[in-house]
Amino acid sequence: MPKIITDEKRVDQVLTRGVESVYPDKATLKKLLTSGKQIKLYCGYDPTASSLHIGHGITIRKLAQFQKLGHQVIFLFGDFTAQIGDPDKLSVRKPLTHEQVMDNLKNWKKQIRNIIDIDSIEFKFNSKWLAKLNFEDLIGIASNFTVQQMIDREMFQQRLHEGRPIYLHEFFYPLMQAYDSVAMDVDLEVGGNDQTFNMLAGRTLLKAMTGKDKCVLTTRLLSDPTGKKMGKSEGNMITLEDSGAEMYGKIMSWTDEMIIPALEILTDLDLKEINEINKAMKAGANPRDFKMKLAYETAKIYLGEEQARLGEHNFARVFQDKQKPLEIPEIIIKDKDGKIGVLDLFVQAGLAESNSEMRRLIKEKAIRVDDELIHNADWQLTVPADGLLLQRGKKQFARVKLSKKKR
Repeated sequence: MPKIITDEKRVDQVLTRGVESVYPDKATLKKLLTSGKQIKLYCGYDPTASSLHIGHGITIRKLAQFQKLGHQVIFLFGDFTAQIGDPDKLSVRKPLTHEQVMDNLKNWKKQIRNIIDIDSIEFKFNSKWLAKLNFEDLIGIASNFTVQQMIDREMFQQRLHEGRPIYLHEFFYPLMQAYDSVAMDVDLEVGGNDQTFNMLAGRTLLKAMTGKDKCVLTTRLLSDPTGKKMGKSEGNMITLEDSGAEMYGKIMSWTDEMIIPALEILTDLDLKEINEINKAMKAGANPRDFKMKLAYETAKIYLGEEQARLGEHNFARVFQDKQKPLEIPEIIIKDKDGKIGVLDLFVQAGLAESNSEMRRLIKEKAIRVDDELIHNADWQLTVPADGLLLQRGKKQFARVKLSKKKR
């Protein structure tokens, strides 16, 4: 067993930096962590996409901090719960097959290797116990919760207010996540503050079924100034598969108001230094320089120092020297017998969401093909064998090629 670090200063930092809330309270968890006992903790991740994103990285880094204190960390693949889907505010989530879920998570260990020691944590799959539950088991679990508890969840209240349906199976999700804590007999669960309802359900169920108290630690979410979280659901995520150039560039597009909270949540910069940066910006210093520091430090942590340097260099080329990026993603699009409309071309390449958005961008003189400014929204063009260079505004590039037809 590794040495358990009980230093109060280090424990306080783990329980404070980037932390939203601790249940039942911070003092209880601190007492446990300074007792010298090794605790068992986990965070669960549903494989609903092939890439983890930087929001996941926040909780994984928190797990790594507990790991460095000597505690037993479990990285739980929610391969069973992902098939149900954590309820969304607006609508029921599309169900996934187990094959889709397993395909999604196949590269996850590679994606997190820079931010946690993957050789010293346990990886578990919650299908191991959830798939074995029978109807009698489910009734027993459900008997510990009321309909009022479930319906009070914010996302369900929003749907009720808007007249949107709530499906019965969506109540099963918090029950299944709650049972993870029972099956693994954990002392602590870590998660983003948007998972507070589910994690506290686990605390309730563990207490009811075993008599054991579980602590819950919620991390602050990275959000934009409007309060929207940065993530897959909002369409503004930075994935852990992004290149250094992509991660650096996306961070540089963030608003200045995000610099200070992001420095605390995403980086290891000393809090005193972050406070000095905050004072400097309030005194009139150029936020761009500090945003560049944020972008570099974040890319270094999540992707490694080499990718951080490439991101910094690429940003200087594209935005300061007005050159094209070193790395341009290559997109394969469907062959439409030699001709394709410019609107469809950019939508298929992922540089626009719709034809109407493309028409607006063309009017704003924001669209180029092979460096030529596009004025005609009805233009039909041929994609040559070596592809076309597409550009949206000053920042977004893609090289498109046609898929080869099967003869």
